[in-house]
Amino acid sequence: MPNKSDIELARTIVDLVGGPQNIATVNHCVTRLRFKLYDEQYARDDELEALEDVLQVIKANGQYQVVIGPEVIDVFDAVQKVGSLWDKETLDDAQVKASEGSGPQGISGILIDLISSIVAPALGCIASTGMIKGFLALWDFLAVQITGNSVTTSGAYIAIYAIADGFWRFLPIMLGITAARRFKMNDLIGAAIGAAMCYPSIVDLSAVAFRGAEGVRYLFQGTLLEMPYSTTFFGIPLVTPASSGGYTSTFVPVIIAVWASSYIFKWANKNFPATVKLFLVPMTTLVVGGIATFLFIGPVSTVVMNLIGAFFNLLMNIPVVGGTVAGAVLGTVWQVLVIFGFHWALVPIKLSNMATYYYDFALAPQYGCTWAQIACVLVVILKTKDENLKKNGIAAFITGLFGTTEPAIYGVTLPLRLPFVISCIGGAVSGAFYGLMGSKSFMMGYSGLLGLTSYIDARTPEQIEAWAGTSYYLPNQGIFNMIIAAAGVVIAFAVGFVLTWLFWRPKEE
Repeated sequence: MPNKSDIELARTIVDLVGGPQNIATVNHCVTRLRFKLYDEQYARDDELEALEDVLQVIKANGQYQVVIGPEVIDVFDAVQKVGSLWDKETLDDAQVKASEGSGPQGISGILIDLISSIVAPALGCIASTGMIKGFLALWDFLAVQITGNSVTTSGAYIAIYAIADGFWRFLPIMLGITAARRFKMNDLIGAAIGAAMCYPSIVDLSAVAFRGAEGVRYLFQGTLLEMPYSTTFFGIPLVTPASSGGYTSTFVPVIIAVWASSYIFKWANKNFPATVKLFLVPMTTLVVGGIATFLFIGPVSTVVMNLIGAFFNLLMNIPVVGGTVAGAVLGTVWQVLVIFGFHWALVPIKLSNMATYYYDFALAPQYGCTWAQIACVLVVILKTKDENLKKNGIAAFITGLFGTTEPAIYGVTLPLRLPFVISCIGGAVSGAFYGLMGSKSFMMGYSGLLGLTSYIDARTPEQIEAWAGTSYYLPNQGIFNMIIAAAGVVIAFAVGFVLTWLFWRPKEE
């Protein structure tokens, strides 16, 4: 709920980006307001950056991004209120096209825009439910070590696990809603498409295909594009993801499905008589879009994401150098990607790995970057005599402890330059360590203190055995990867702190 100061800040921001009439769309991610402006020349960049509560203004991916920090949600609500922007959700196609002309936007820009606008509303639940599962795994691990008995059959564990896993189990429904909003379609139709993908009979088809049970046939057998199926749709193979969970917990298929269905929705809404729109528009959208999803969109998008995951797995498993080099590269560039919001483009890789293998190996090495960043900030706090810089540093250090580094980057290290470079070096060293140790995370989580729980093995025995006999099989890891993650934190923090202490001098010196 925005307070008076949020309202005043929002009113100033709306005015400085050219007023409500210059705003085509606005959404937010963890720390940024993401505007699409009709004409960016009417925005007053310098005046915006001069505001005490604005960390930075960035123009990237066809978006005009105003970096606020962790308070962005309240400011976003206030921006919508003072600018009367709620009706922007009903923009027609011409307005959307106009907004896309506000800046250069290639494939990567479009991808990042989609991910930030569709996943960002769900990110809090994605991360928090993942951390709850991590705490549950830690509880069970400690119970077994101390008492010798597992708690997984207790009522408390079952109830809390349902709270945590329920969101993931039906993730396509949640993303179906946010994707429908992004593509200007009825929310519940998007949810219905996601629900169809999570339907038990569809999940069962995936489980049968994954086990290779009797009667399973294959398309492109023996190739990287191999797709098992056990039944047909009027003679057309009905291919579903070859995993025990099917489309549940997946990310990309439902977004593409809702995007394609939105065109059917708009066509039907435009051409059907008003007397039958109420039921005929959603029925047409669901039938045509749903069939297209099961016969084409779902299988193709699943194969593409599996190939991307296989590529990263191959890279990470190159003897000796593979994981180390890949981890070092990721650790080096992660904070740079954060500056421009490009890190959103890598989110689908992690979500896809989580949905398919129940663990992620591709993005796990970036965990130390946050700690290298706040180590540099701590040195600045200790050495500077600039009270304003010290004040900003303390606030950035606290938010960094909980995984949000934009205040540290924009408010402290990037303006000082050398501390930011050192933070990237610390990220590279810790990333190389994570890659060398084959670090894996088992849940989505923030990069701060609570994110450690995402490295606890929270998989069920069924999920582990699902990959038995394959290169992706991974026995229960317990807290081993959390120990590796903690060691990487120490490395990243030490490198960042020591190098900044040795080589950075405050301006007054």
